[in-house]
Amino acid sequence: MTQTWVVEPAHWSAKTQATLYGAASLLGLLFLWIAATSIFGWIDPRVLPSPFEIALRFADLLVDPFGGATLLGHVLGSLKRWGLGVVTAAILGVPVGVLFAWAPLFRAVVNPVFEILRYIPPFAWVPIAILWFGASTMTQAMVVFIAAFPAIVINSQLGVQQVEKILLDAARVYGAGSLRTLRRVVMPVAAPTIYTGIRIAVSNGWMALVGAELIVGKNGLGFLISQGQNNDSVSTIFVGIISIGILGLLIDTIVQRSEKILLPWRGRLDQAGGI
Repeated sequence: MTQTWVVEPAHWSAKTQATLYGAASLLGLLFLWIAATSIFGWIDPRVLPSPFEIALRFADLLVDPFGGATLLGHVLGSLKRWGLGVVTAAILGVPVGVLFAWAPLFRAVVNPVFEILRYIPPFAWVPIAILWFGASTMTQAMVVFIAAFPAIVINSQLGVQQVEKILLDAARVYGAGSLRTLRRVVMPVAAPTIYTGIRIAVSNGWMALVGAELIVGKNGLGFLISQGQNNDSVSTIFVGIISIGILGLLIDTIVQRSEKILLPWRGRLDQAGGI
């Protein structure tokens, strides 16, 4: 008698099931898109082009300049401005957030100004940025910085504040000074929360960049979308939109994977019931 082995869905890992469900969802959406545009013609191509038309436009933009650059040129331009803004926000935001939690006097002086400024939308600064820097890379990087900075500051402060007092007391018992305690005890424990702030800042900065490029860009994916509108090219607009989404997902995935490399103790903290 031959025994047949069947892999039941219940035996699959949660990650595998999530991957399969996600793939099925995307394939289902793609099928509906093709059916509505290419098979039954329910939607006017001027409203929503078919996936095949967008794929052809995508291939064209890879080799033929549009709006002064190829698709790769627009992507690199966006990544450059985004990287400048996010990296600057991280370099300044982490120390400010740590000082908010570690230095009460610094928090008392600076926090009121921070609380006022963080509620001002990033795009409200665009006219000021144009006056200061003109229609340049710095203008868009400034908008990215303003969008990314608050999340890093707030999560850095929260990460330090969540360090258990018993750890600080233990460090003092062993003779560690304030700076040594901060460097050897507080920062490793707070690092996962700080990294969460950086991940949020990465997303906020990416979205703010595209908006800034729509307003004042000379190249980049936001500018590509704007030029597609000016040229009545809906397929170009969708190429820009899809590129933004794919790049955003790729950036977020890289940030998540880098956390496992840079903060290898995160898993041990979670297993031990830490933050």
